[in-house]
This record gives sequence, structure tokens and C-alpha cells, in this order.
Amino acid sequence: MKKLVIFDLDGTLLNTLEDIRECLNIALENHGYKTLSTPEVLKRVGYGAKKLVELALGNPTNEELERVFNDYVPLQAKSDNSKTVLYDGFDGVLTELKKRGYKLAIVSNKPDSVTQIVCDQKLKKYGFDFITGNRPELFNPKPDKSCVEYCLNSMGIAKEDAIYVGDSEVDVKTFVSAELDGIGVLWGFRPKELLVDAGCKHFASTASELLDKILSF
Repeated sequence: MKKLVIFDLDGTLLNTLEDIRECLNIALENHGYKTLSTPEVLKRVGYGAKKLVELALGNPTNEELERVFNDYVPLQAKSDNSKTVLYDGFDGVLTELKKRGYKLAIVSNKPDSVTQIVCDQKLKKYGFDFITGNRPELFNPKPDKSCVEYCLNSMGIAKEDAIYVGDSEVDVKTFVSAELDGIGVLWGFRPKELLVDAGCKHFASTASELLDKILSF
């Protein structure tokens, strides 16, 4: 049995896409840029807020990027995340994992301030033991393994005692680089083919299937 389950946030635990799109489009519109559709935003998420803004703008100057990014992050922090929902079946999964004695963590590429807010709004009842978003003063964002290593070191848990769960090629590259066991979920923001190409070997199509796979490690 593993001791710790590390979850990605967006596209894995929570469907945050519509709230991300809404905040991003307000920031883009505020500065005179073209807004994006949901499929267009979907293609650009996964590498953190600054990369999302950069990809949304196309080929921005540093000044343009900073201006829109510095508008977008506060908009996310102020959002009530009314369109963000826990994926089907996760209430039972998280409750059962805690019941069985697993530690639960979240490592997200969202800015840490935004990550803490949305987790407090949507996930507080599940008693996560460790939550972090992107904190560039302490570690690099995914797919760099330093963010996961920071989590493990902070919790005092060896990599062989942890398993990582995510929905994207970014997540797969992260747990492969960190030499963690990992599971790719198929309800999130990326198709299975991208996860396979990144090196994922274990998959879950439903929350109940995910629970069974976690318990099997």
C-alpha cells in the first residue's frame, strides 16, 4: 500500500475549464485582445497561468505578457469558481482514501494563491494534507520534477511510497521524471494518446476505476 496520493488539480479533481476561460477572456478583453472559445482554452491549459496567457496572446512581447498576466491572476483569485465542479465519483474516492489512511496532496501549476483559494472553496471537506500551486521562489512548475520533490520532502515521504494521479502529458512527464508510480485519468483536459506518448502505462476511465488502481499498488 502506498502512503501518499498526489493529485493534479485542473482536469483531474476539478473541472475548472469554464472559470479559467471566463477569467482569461476578461483579461484579454480588458487589453483589447481576441477572446478564446472553450476548445481554444482547452488546448492551452496545463503549463501554468503565465504560459496560458502567453499561448492565448500568440507571440507577445514581455510587456504585453506581463500586463495581461497581472490582470488575469487577480481575476482568478477573486473568482467564486461557480462553474468549477468536482468530477463524478470523487466524493467517494477521496472519502475512502482518507478512511484507509492515505495521505492526500495536490500539486498544481496554478499560481499558489489561486490554488489555495479554489481548494478551500471546493475541497476543504476532504482534509488534504498538503496543497501547493506554482511557487517559483521554491521550485519549478510541472513537468519539472522539483515541484513533486518539494511535496515529498515537505511531507517526509519517500517516492516509492507515493503515487501520482493526473490528466495530461505534463503530469505524466512529471511523475516519470520524478520516478513515481502514476495513473493517467481519461476524463480530463487531454486525450489518451498524448498520455501514452508521454510514457503513461496505467489509466482510469472512472473515479471508481481510479480507486481500484490506487489500492492495487
